[in-house]
Amino acid sequence: MKEKLVVVALVNANKGSEDLLRQGLMTLVEAAPKEPGYVQYDLHESIDNPGQFLFYEIWEDEDALNVHNNTDAMKAFGAKAGQWIQSVTLTKYKRLH
Repeated sequence: MKEKLVVVALVNANKGSEDLLRQGLMTLVEAAPKEPGYVQYDLHESIDNPGQFLFYEIWEDEDALNVHNNTDAMKAFGAKAGQWIQSVTLTKYKRLH
């Protein structure tokens, strides 16, 4: 059985841009289930640090993630989000057990 690709993305908002970033990220959450290779795409916000967001994503494979990264929704988000984002850390994982 082919292992799925797990992605954890940590996104930190610029001060004062938390609401705009939250709204923008929600557009990605709404679009993801329609994408090929989608398995799971959950958005979380830190309780202790509002404006710090964590995505927990599962994709069928690397190709599905590449498709996701090139969708119209992701391109539209990227065109606006640069001014809202302080930093992004993206880490890919494989399941061990």
